[in-house]
Order: sequence, then structure tokens, then C-alpha cells
Amino acid sequence: MLQAIIFDMDGVIVDTEYVEFTLQKQFIADIQEHNRPITPEQQSEVVGKSLREIPEIVKKLSGSHLPLAEIQTRYQAFFNDLFSNVDYRTIFRSDIKQIIEFAKAHRIKLAVASSSALSHISNILTVCGIKDDFDLIVTGDDFARSKPDPAIYRHTLDSLGVSAEHAVAVEDSYYGMLAAKGAGLTVIGYEEKRMIVDQSLADYMGKDMSEILAVIKWLHAE
Repeated sequence: MLQAIIFDMDGVIVDTEYVEFTLQKQFIADIQEHNRPITPEQQSEVVGKSLREIPEIVKKLSGSHLPLAEIQTRYQAFFNDLFSNVDYRTIFRSDIKQIIEFAKAHRIKLAVASSSALSHISNILTVCGIKDDFDLIVTGDDFARSKPDPAIYRHTLDSLGVSAEHAVAVEDSYYGMLAAKGAGLTVIGYEEKRMIVDQSLADYMGKDMSEILAVIKWLHAE
């Protein structure tokens, strides 16, 4: 029986990963110092990475001679501007409420384990009206190394008082799945076809929260 469900946030609870990904192309182009095309495979290196890690990848892709600190400052401003203009309710996967209801009915603990900053997570979950449904929120602010390091998932399990064999993680990115698997978790992948993302580490896949709920019900009944 399941005792905990742990969700990634960006790309799972809300479709923020794709929103950011589509606009990153222009950001990279604005500082690019070579004429070589950047392939979708290359840009997909950013998927699942934290805000503090993305600028280093952007610098590599763009070939920019700008100092990394300058790119970090510019990217933070880009990020803040982008998400200050997003209505999260329009990209909220509201069918997660079915999973929340099932978890509450069966006394399964709920957590978010995200590489994002606490302020970003809290704002999104509050706007979407589900922040209080989670027993625990763990953020990238608390760790020196982000996913794929499994520390965030190990900490989440310890804080919930649940062993890995009685929990499941819902992830969309390769790095997130690698972190969850490193902590011994079963992984349900939220299917992503618009970006090139390796989701082969997932034990199960779902095209939406309804399909993921079906997997959760099956795992809980085992």
C-alpha cells in the first residue's frame, strides 16, 4: 500500500516547464555569438534543471563571452518577467485534484519536491488553490545540489516518515526521474512529447493526471 505521493511541480502540476522552454530560444538567440543552429536536443539540456543551473547551460549553448554572473542576472530578470505575466490557473493541471481526493480518502501523504525556489512554488500552489493540500513542500533552496542528486527525495521521505518502497514520485524530466530512482522510489512519468526528454527511467507513464491516478490506485491495491 502507498503511504506517500511526491510530486515534482514544473512540468507536472503546472505546465511551466514548456512555457519557459519555448521562450528560452529567444533569450539564447539574443546573446548567441555563433551561427550554428541550436538543435532541440541541445536546448533540451535545460529541462528539469534549476534556475541557478540553467545560465551555465545557456552560456555553453550560446557561445557567449559574457561573464556567467551577467548571464545569471539577465536570466533571472527574464524568468521574473516571464512568470509575472503568467496566469498559472491557465496552465494548471487541475485533474490533479482527483489524486488529492484519493490520497486524502486513503490517508496517503502528499508532498512537493521541486528544484524551484520556495517563493515560486508557494505562489503557484496558492494561486491554483492546492497549497494546503500538501503535507510537505521541499524546495531546491534547501540543497547545495539540485536534481539529479537524490538528496531532495531522501530528505522528503525522511521528513514524511515513509520508506521508499511505500511511496511514489511523479516526474516529467530525466534529471527528476534520476533523482527519484536514486532515492529508491517508484517513478510515474508525466508524458512529455513537445520537448525531447528522456523519460525511459519511469516505471510507469501517464498522459494526464487521470492516467496517473489509475496507476496510483493499482499500486495502492498491491
